[in-house]
Amino acid sequence: MALNISVVGAGIMGIMSAYTLQNSLPNTDITLYDPKGFPADNASCMAGGMLAPLSELDHMPIEYLDAGFEAINIWKSIEGNFEFTQNDSLIIAHNSDRHLLERFKSILPQNDTWETINPQTKETLINFQNGLIMKGEAHLHPQKAMETLLQKINHKQKQGVDIQKENADWVIDCRGLNAQKDQPDLRGVKGETLIVHNPDFTLSRPVRLMHPRYPLYIVPREGSIFMIGATIIESADDHLTVRSGLELMSALYSLHPSFGDAQILSIKAGIRPSYPDNLPRITVNGNIIHANGLFRHGYLCAPIMAKCIESIVTGQDYEYNPLFIKENSDEHHSERQAANT
Repeated sequence: MALNISVVGAGIMGIMSAYTLQNSLPNTDITLYDPKGFPADNASCMAGGMLAPLSELDHMPIEYLDAGFEAINIWKSIEGNFEFTQNDSLIIAHNSDRHLLERFKSILPQNDTWETINPQTKETLINFQNGLIMKGEAHLHPQKAMETLLQKINHKQKQGVDIQKENADWVIDCRGLNAQKDQPDLRGVKGETLIVHNPDFTLSRPVRLMHPRYPLYIVPREGSIFMIGATIIESADDHLTVRSGLELMSALYSLHPSFGDAQILSIKAGIRPSYPDNLPRITVNGNIIHANGLFRHGYLCAPIMAKCIESIVTGQDYEYNPLFIKENSDEHHSERQAANT
C-alpha cells in the first residue's frame, strides 16, 4: 500500500507513529512536521521515561495493564542505545505514610507480578522499611529514545504546524496542547522536574516515594545522573515556583542524605496535554487521526497507540483499539478503510 501520510508533532507520539507506520508500510511517503525541530523540545523531553504499567494503576484503569507490558516488549525490540533497562520498579513510603502503600496494594492484581519487600534489600534507601517491588517494569532515556527512532525513520522533516496538509491520504495529529483549537477538551497540566548528578548514590531501578503532599519519582540514568519528578499542577503556566522547587528537593533529600551535595544540572517546568479523564485517546475526523492526552503515560502508551493508528490506516483490527480509539466522527471512514486494503 503506497500512501502519503503527514505526521504533525515530533514528540514521542508523533515520532513513534512515523516509525511504526514506516515499518508496516515501507512504501509509504511519510512527512514529519514540527516547528521546534527534530526531536522537538517539548513535554516528551521532560518525561521520566518510566515504563511502569503496574505502578500507574493509581492513575490508569487495570484494563490497560496488558497493553502497558506489550509496550515494554515493543521498546525492548527496538535496537539502539537509549538506556532501556528492565529491572523492575520500587515503590516506597515513610513509616507514617505506610497506609498509602496498603491502599495501593488493594488495587493491584492479586498475582505474582509484585511483592512486599524491605527496600534495604534492593537499594541503598536506609530510611525506609516499607516497599513494593513491581516486577517486569522498565525505564529508558526519553531524549535518546526519540533520537534513536528518528535515526531509523526514512522520512522528510519540515517545520510547520498546519494539520490540513495538501495531498495527504492521512494526517496524524500529535501536537499535544497545541491541538487545543481542534480538541477543546484538552487542558494543560504542569509538571516540574529536576536532574542532578550524584556520584555518591547508586540506583538500579526507578523509585517512587508515596506521600500525601508531594509524591516523587526518581529515575537513574547513566553516569550517576538522576531524573526527579514530583508535581502535578492544574495550570498552563510553565513557570517554576519556589515552593514546588523546595518541595522537590526536600523530598529528594529524604530519599538519601547524599543528595544534599548533589549537583543540580537542570530544573524546569513543562505543560503536558490531558483530557478530562486523564487518559490518552485516539479520535478520527475524516482523514485526520488525533492522538493526544499523554500527559502522564507518553512513553508507556505511545507504542500501542501507534499500532492502533496503523490499524486505522490499514483497515486491520488490533486488540487494543477499544482502549484508545474513543470515537469516529467520519461516517465514511469504514468505506475509506476498505478502499485502502
